[in-house]
Amino acid sequence: MLYVLCIPLNVGIHKHGPAGRLACNRQTVHTYLDYFLLGTRIIRASCRENTTGVQFSEFQKGSKMSLARSLLLLRRVAVPALQPSRGLHVRGKATMVSAAMRADLASPPAIQSALPAQHLTAKVMFDDHTYADFKYIWLRDNCQCPKCIDASTKQKLVDTPNLDVNLKPLSLTINGEGKLAISWAEADGSEHISVYDPAWLFKYGQSFMHNNFASDTVDMDLLPQRPEMELWDRTSIWASFPELSYNEFMETESGLGVWLDMFYRYGVAVLRGVPTEVNKIVDVVKRFAYVKETQYGTTFDVINKPVEGAHLAYTGVALSHHTDMNYREKSPGMQLLHCLKANDPKLTGEDPGGRSFFADGFRIARWLEENEPAAYHILTSTPVRFSIKNEGKQYSALWPILCTNTDGDVTEVHYNNRTMKPLQAPTHVVTPFYQAYRLFSERLRDPAMGLEFNMVPGDLVAFNNRRVLHGRTAFDASKVDRHLQGCYVDIDEAFAKYDSLRSKFHQN
Repeated sequence: MLYVLCIPLNVGIHKHGPAGRLACNRQTVHTYLDYFLLGTRIIRASCRENTTGVQFSEFQKGSKMSLARSLLLLRRVAVPALQPSRGLHVRGKATMVSAAMRADLASPPAIQSALPAQHLTAKVMFDDHTYADFKYIWLRDNCQCPKCIDASTKQKLVDTPNLDVNLKPLSLTINGEGKLAISWAEADGSEHISVYDPAWLFKYGQSFMHNNFASDTVDMDLLPQRPEMELWDRTSIWASFPELSYNEFMETESGLGVWLDMFYRYGVAVLRGVPTEVNKIVDVVKRFAYVKETQYGTTFDVINKPVEGAHLAYTGVALSHHTDMNYREKSPGMQLLHCLKANDPKLTGEDPGGRSFFADGFRIARWLEENEPAAYHILTSTPVRFSIKNEGKQYSALWPILCTNTDGDVTEVHYNNRTMKPLQAPTHVVTPFYQAYRLFSERLRDPAMGLEFNMVPGDLVAFNNRRVLHGRTAFDASKVDRHLQGCYVDIDEAFAKYDSLRSKFHQN
């Protein structure tokens, strides 16, 4: 039985990047995808582009599946294959976008012409041969003059619901400075002048140019400011180890900026020489944000705590790679650990255990997407429940192992084998999920992918809890005197401080 789904060319098929799994660029392409495993059945999808569009066909010898069932399976195969090449980035405002887009926004083109168009639209042509259709209502709503935008907070002062959806401008011109100037008739009979900078129009016209929605992780105001993140493995992270002295961090804004930059790029950053005083970690956080209080308190102590029902972190058992608090409605974005006491192997001559290790979850997700796309698709689409009972309280939340945004890019990693509950999913998903989970875990535990070291007194490490997985080796609590103090921070506070420092230094 043969089912065919036709997709018009205007849906926006893009050429793939380095992964090269699919390239549809107005030329004949024939790509076979042995892609999605459901139990013991393999769905083979074939895509061809011709003058009429892209056809996806599902062939199932002797199949008696319904059309609806076939289309469901086809969607699971075809949609991931059609997604354009993507970078990976962290939750919230941190982004990785193409160098070409960054370059375009850094040096935007000039306006070549602006003309009234159909459907209450202004067609703006740029001198790089691109154009965007801006609706009049959108332009009036987003006027940038001081009457419409608060200069300090950038909050809108326009009362959007009171605008006429069908309004038209009195005039539409390009002024002597090359900016788009529009005159509007106000309800009271007065005239309002809006002036739009070419760079602003080009930046916020991207969705109109490409006919798509804005990404839920790309803030166009921050896009040109932030660098691309560095996805790392053991070799690359040791080649540029992200560390800074406590004094430089505390005493200079440039030092604070450098440390936050390392944290943003790598998802992990270390401070050396932090005084080994209780709650000194709070002073560190106050340099850029505030401590986020959780059920474990404002801060928590990772020490041997022989209390029944206590968290396993308070014992000497090994803790495999994990992200913290996946069982909450929103896991903390930033975690800090400050070493107050530890056995220094340089002094004892032997490994006392309790070594800290980290791995870049985004780097591993990228490897999985490029090398095991079926596994990647399963881990991004299968919800998993995480739950814990701690000191009489129960917490529970549902997350995929790999969370993605509207563009399909990974934004968060939720991984903790200790708090993952029995998988609740259709039977045919169970085996593929365990296969995918094992592939991700094997790569995660590969020594070539990790960063491992003994934290010694005075060390403080901060990491992105939704990107970087952490753990520790086992130790004998009767022989090892180990005390870490930790806390959590809202990661957007850290990034807001980072952005302000980058803006300040850039202006200077």
